[in-house]
Amino acid sequence: MTTAENAANVPTARDIENEAAEILIARGRTASRADNTRKTYATGWSSLAHWASANGVSALPADPMDLVKWLAVLINQGKKPATVRTYLAAVAERHSSRPEPNPAHDPIVRELLDGINRTCAAQGCTARQAAPSRWSHIERIIDTAHHPRHNRPGGRVETAEQAAQRARVDIAMITLAHDAAMRCSELLALRWIDIETPEANGLHVVRIRRSKTDQTGRGAVAPISDFTAQAIARIRPDDADPQDLIFNISASTVTRRMKAAAKAASIDPTNITSHSTRVGLAQDLAAHGVDMAGLTQAGRWKSAATARRYTEHLSASETPVGQYLKTQHHQTPPR
Repeated sequence: MTTAENAANVPTARDIENEAAEILIARGRTASRADNTRKTYATGWSSLAHWASANGVSALPADPMDLVKWLAVLINQGKKPATVRTYLAAVAERHSSRPEPNPAHDPIVRELLDGINRTCAAQGCTARQAAPSRWSHIERIIDTAHHPRHNRPGGRVETAEQAAQRARVDIAMITLAHDAAMRCSELLALRWIDIETPEANGLHVVRIRRSKTDQTGRGAVAPISDFTAQAIARIRPDDADPQDLIFNISASTVTRRMKAAAKAASIDPTNITSHSTRVGLAQDLAAHGVDMAGLTQAGRWKSAATARRYTEHLSASETPVGQYLKTQHHQTPPR
């Protein structure tokens, strides 16, 4: 290789700058999405890549007609519309930096997706909502939490001491998740330093450093009741480091314990999830007359759509209108 050829292969300062910029953009895109979203995107892209390989077609770039065929396979496999949309979003993201038109945005692909949504709406299929864990439910859980359960190895019953220790954690976890409308990821990220008591008014608050809708880490604070603050204090070890996690358990364990607590309180655990406390707080606030703006702020949602969905099954008698009508003393209508 000649000296001129060697010189031509040496990257220029502009080349290095462009490469560094591309790396930063890629890192920024990755960091902008929550862990669960990244995992789902990876699963979606892997699905298309495997299907394309098996059918001898290209996944990158993909042909719009091939995407339609792949989406049809997903639908026939029983994938939910929300999952199909997320998988397609993963494909769109993979094509976003390519020069050709994005095949995921092709009219024929969007037409199929719109058809899926219309069919689903016509059939009345909606995403299953977690059953609410309202404060009235939580009071029942608190009353029964200390009862020994058959959850020891081999199905043995807990001792009174084991039941009391488990109950203290369950009560602290469930009341905190309810009061602060916490997502499971937010709950499990909490450290002892995040429980604060402002000197001004003595109100206990919990600091949420990052959440699903706050990927930039600006943080938020949420008030909690004195009862919940005391419940948390009861489970704090004497030698706890401020940076220690409060609930050092897995997300599946949170759901399992919430289901078990509900079942022990004679509450149907079928649709109880780690989201149940968020649904419950939304319904509790709506029943007390809090408007959609207040609900959206309490739940740290980007829009009121989710808060509206969480409260749509609120008993009519508990809505502000229902409460208002109960106070009205109308004359008996004429016959």
